[in-house]
Amino acid sequence: MKHTGSPRFAAAALALLSLVAAGCAGGAGGPTPSATVSTAIQGWERYFRLEYEPQARPNGIELEGYAYNQYGTPMGNVQILGQALDGAGNVVGQRLAWVHGVVPALNRSYFKVGGLPRAERYRATVWAFDILDSGGLPRP
Repeated sequence: MKHTGSPRFAAAALALLSLVAAGCAGGAGGPTPSATVSTAIQGWERYFRLEYEPQARPNGIELEGYAYNQYGTPMGNVQILGQALDGAGNVVGQRLAWVHGVVPALNRSYFKVGGLPRAERYRATVWAFDILDSGGLPRP
């Protein structure tokens, strides 16, 4: 027996699917990095400290450094935003990069953000992260 759903249900399902797809494409539908928006999580500085240096590479500038977890719990899904800034502080290039693996509690993990253009100065911030529970899963 063939089932044909109502046109209203089909339209609602299509609208929901479109919203989900748009959210996935936009990086969870959060804020977009810019000169004034350099993190998706305000107060990240309580949890992390970053040390990094710009390195010249054939494909541009790469920020290499460490994310130090200052919190007593491991952190996962850590993203670093690297930004190239001109003399006036305008963003001339930016990239998001993942810190590989988990940043252990009260320890550090290496990161690099590549492909930035040459610029007057550079900035790195923690864009996003998850506080993990003892089982390694993000806390709700």
